[in-house]
Amino acid sequence: MTFNHIAHILMTSGTAVYEVFEDIGYFTSITMCYFFVEGYFYTHSRRNYAKRLFIFALISEIPYILAMGYFQLNVMFTFLICLLILTVLDSKLNKFLKVMFVLGLMLLSAVCDCAFILPIAAILFRLGRGDRKKQAFAWITMCIIFFALNLPGYYNGAGQLGYALIHSFYAVIPWVASGVVIMFFYSGKKSEKHEFLNKWFFYIYYPLHLLILWGNRCFIM
Repeated sequence: MTFNHIAHILMTSGTAVYEVFEDIGYFTSITMCYFFVEGYFYTHSRRNYAKRLFIFALISEIPYILAMGYFQLNVMFTFLICLLILTVLDSKLNKFLKVMFVLGLMLLSAVCDCAFILPIAAILFRLGRGDRKKQAFAWITMCIIFFALNLPGYYNGAGQLGYALIHSFYAVIPWVASGVVIMFFYSGKKSEKHEFLNKWFFYIYYPLHLLILWGNRCFIM
């Protein structure tokens, strides 16, 4: 994530170093989405989980806009939408209403960072939870979707299909790496060590690192 933000905030797009940093940063988003879904099942209070996400999403929004230089809701809002989607899926609503609410929330994510892709991932990870074959299918499906979503951007930028295919492949490598690491090394159990750090680190780090990067850009300029 930090590498991705360094690329977008401090580097010139189109360079080799820019793309390396951008692609490395993709590892975090899908990894966090996976453990976000795990947290959804492990948390003692989903309501408090939602409150934390909402409060820190609000706190992070100004640093995000300053750092990125444009208006968009930051990724914590995206994860809040993911939480609402999972809550709807686990509710007692009938199938039609569930589909309508989920589609509405998916559309709402369009104004957020990592739009559509993280809500889709959260749904797949939720459906595959507890079954290794379904989990593997979820990872493969997400990598294919992410690859496909990257194609238009690279193609429009270069106007060459070969270029778009190669660079979309580079972008999806961190997602493949994340899936391999989690599938082979995650035990499926919540760690009892460093509970405070595990719970609060990202909430604090996310807005803080954006402010630091924005400050560096102002200093350089």
